[in-house]
Amino acid sequence: MHAERDWLRAHVFPVLEERLRDRFHHLETVDLRWGVDSSSTEQEQAREHLVLSVCFDEIRRSRPFLSGLLGDRYGWTPPPAQLSAAAEEAGLGGDIGGKSLTELEIIHGVLGSSDQ
Repeated sequence: MHAERDWLRAHVFPVLEERLRDRFHHLETVDLRWGVDSSSTEQEQAREHLVLSVCFDEIRRSRPFLSGLLGDRYGWTPPPAQLSAAAEEAGLGGDIGGKSLTELEIIHGVLGSSDQ
């Protein structure tokens, strides 16, 4: 999936940016594969919580637009304690146990959002 994402960034997004600029709009892409800088956080639990919080915040900030690329990997399944805390902060309810961060991003960004 790296090649597909790179192609979008190099070929599709510049065209979209130009077309939107002509209409006085701005395109800001967010690619969560680049990760979250957690180097300032020493404890593993705090790092995991930071990653989850940043991902949920970026999804919320990007509303109402979310494009997801899904491959054959299910993604990282966070530890239950960190997942519950970050999901509660993000307002993500329901059964979240055992779900990957990718699945939760899609639920939070589209499927669980009433304005979608």
